[in-house]
Amino acid sequence: MAKLYFMKREFSGNCWEICDMLEDEAFRKSLVFEDSWYFLHYRFFGRDCICSETSATVQTHLYDLASVIYRDFESLAGEDGSGSQRLTAIIAELVEICEYSSAFPVCLWAYGDETTRDFLAEWLAPLPTPNQMAHILKLPHMTRHELERIPYRHSEPKTAFKRYKNALADYNRRRKLAAKNDQRDQTHT
Repeated sequence: MAKLYFMKREFSGNCWEICDMLEDEAFRKSLVFEDSWYFLHYRFFGRDCICSETSATVQTHLYDLASVIYRDFESLAGEDGSGSQRLTAIIAELVEICEYSSAFPVCLWAYGDETTRDFLAEWLAPLPTPNQMAHILKLPHMTRHELERIPYRHSEPKTAFKRYKNALADYNRRRKLAAKNDQRDQTHT
């Protein structure tokens, strides 16, 4: 499995499995926004390249993706629940990436091995500090660029985070109810 090198941090790459899930038309259609598929497939999971995007856009799409996985958790985990640990690891990594990315106005990342990590470090070295980058992004032409975003680059991290938290709460309620029903079934047998 390819590791994820996100800014100056290494992630295990659990979320790489989503590439296969994105190929499934039913999963693609279950995304919060249909055009999120384009960002995830061609931008976030870019192969053999350095990827970059604003932190807000990364957070928006990854929190939305985590909320979809929680929403459809039971069906994605399978009848026997064998995929539960795998999905939990994927969600945990997505959320961790979101939290880490919030420290940067713009994020760079790549999937691969140590050579990829070194290549990413070369790209990161000449970049300005996060504060300087944030100032650059406030320039008039950059704010206009943000206003003229194409749909797959929508950026609403606060809304996406709220959607994620609601999906997590719904998932936890379903788990509690299932555990309660299992306990009730065991006492009646």
